[in-house]
Amino acid sequence: MFKKIAYFVITAILIFSLLQISAFAKDSTITINPGQIFNIFDYLKDVGDKLTIIYSDDNSEVIFIVTSKGTDEKGDYILCNVTNKSGTFQQKYYIPYIPHKIGTVTYTTKDGQKTEDILSDKYLPDDEQILAWLNGLYHNINVLSIDKVNGVPIKQTQYWYFANFLPQSEREYLASRFIDGTAFEWPSIWYTINVNGKQIHYEQYGAMPYIKNGRMMIPYRALFELGFGLPENQVIWNGDDYSVTVIKGDTTIKLKIGDKTAYINGKPYTLDTAPELELDRTFVPLRFVSEGLGYKVEWVPGPDGTYGVGTVNITGD
Repeated sequence: MFKKIAYFVITAILIFSLLQISAFAKDSTITINPGQIFNIFDYLKDVGDKLTIIYSDDNSEVIFIVTSKGTDEKGDYILCNVTNKSGTFQQKYYIPYIPHKIGTVTYTTKDGQKTEDILSDKYLPDDEQILAWLNGLYHNINVLSIDKVNGVPIKQTQYWYFANFLPQSEREYLASRFIDGTAFEWPSIWYTINVNGKQIHYEQYGAMPYIKNGRMMIPYRALFELGFGLPENQVIWNGDDYSVTVIKGDTTIKLKIGDKTAYINGKPYTLDTAPELELDRTFVPLRFVSEGLGYKVEWVPGPDGTYGVGTVNITGD
């Protein structure tokens, strides 16, 4: 009895597997006129699919049969046996990537508010693609504000820091300098800043680093508190004179908004770029304050020196 049941099951599996290839496979025939364009993937998708192409000018035929599917470093493909008047050979056909909707973004330009779909990218996870999409809008001089992501006010989403826009006059100034090729100083989410191998998530402070006069500027609390792990009582903001004082071990650094003179243990030093107040955040020159506290700073530019991309590695105790 058991042998009969096993035989029945095996037979059913074999029949079903054959049905997958034969009964459910598509067998299509199309006639192609000279100059006519067609998409092979409209007809060939699964193993067993067959396509016969008849060329009307000479009535010749080419037959495609899908033998397998796979993925390699170039992407997804189907492997076909191709038969023409010269014989039969195997050929890979790579399946084109078709972007799909992964979200929406609402933003404002001088012409009014617009909502558009955010489309997926073959090479990026969806969350990184959304980030890249918002970053592109943030740096678009014609965009006055980013208002919503997936219908939710952006300030209520994880991307809330993209709601913090530079004044339009400053955006236009930066754009003009970029066109002239003299500078590119946009704040960028694509700067990666690591302290002893641990990334600083500076976006938690609602502001992104930027380059000013060749110096990276960073929100001071993001660097001192997140990066160096200093408690609030060692990172002191003085609203009377708009100064920041940071204390680490036996080193005290004091900087003042708009002042190119900084002090390390009371000794004055001249800065290339003064600390700035932008978007209600205080930005300080990353290299000066890091090295002043005894850290080593290494700058690794992005691919091909791409603006707005790069890595800062800070090491030390």
